[in-house]
Amino acid sequence: MRVMIAEDESIIALALSLTLRRLGHQVLGICASGATCCKAAIAQRPEVIFMDIRMAGPRDGLEAAAALKDVLPAAIVFTTAFDDAAIRAEAASIGYHAFLVKPVAEAAIRNIFQKLT
Repeated sequence: MRVMIAEDESIIALALSLTLRRLGHQVLGICASGATCCKAAIAQRPEVIFMDIRMAGPRDGLEAAAALKDVLPAAIVFTTAFDDAAIRAEAASIGYHAFLVKPVAEAAIRNIFQKLT
């Protein structure tokens, strides 16, 4: 599948990218902010977006996902190191395909794509 990564920590983004490629997916790009992800996603039309919730910049992952929700049919996979009820509730109000807590296991990623196909 065609995948985009929105993650502001380069080591985490690289590890996720390598895992996705190893599983046979095409990584269209890595964006370090929600604003950059919105522009790139509209241009490249990924099928899945792995979206870090807390990113620096003009838009965090929740704001970016909300902006993309009505213009792009991509499955949103939220990733976060901060798993609490308030974050999950805010993410749920936007809508998502999956919610993963970092560090993300390869088995969890594989499971997401099995459900998508």
